[in-house]
Amino acid sequence: MTNYLRILTLVLITGILGGCKQRATPQEVALGFMHAIQVSNFEQAREYATKESQQVIQLYSFFDARRNESEREKIRNAKIEVIDSKENGDKATVTVLNSSSKQKEMLQLIKEHGQWKISLTFESIIPNYIPPASFDSSNMMPPDTLMPPVPVK
Repeated sequence: MTNYLRILTLVLITGILGGCKQRATPQEVALGFMHAIQVSNFEQAREYATKESQQVIQLYSFFDARRNESEREKIRNAKIEVIDSKENGDKATVTVLNSSSKQKEMLQLIKEHGQWKISLTFESIIPNYIPPASFDSSNMMPPDTLMPPVPVK
């Protein structure tokens, strides 16, 4: 009977301690994401990102593949530090300073299934990106104004 109580106590303690596991903060997620990008580990970067951000990371990996070795070395050796962080409900913004570009980068995060995730857009990696125009039939000209009528003989 005492072995049973010991096992039960061990199971309860393990369950309680496992349930107290803290989730990553926006700052931790931002740093983890940036470090994964820094070493071109895009699989790991995807784990830090929202489902919608997957295509953006894929596109970024294509850009990364075109870098020469000296550019990659500069990125790998860069120091990345969080300089600001703001949370507002299920959204957060983390500003990091990247020593390789000497620029501040603002990362947007949202909570997805209770965990902070990086939310990327194409605009965030391509400065002059213009999204494709959506089809709106209300702006179409009537068919008879597109081409002059063809006389019937």
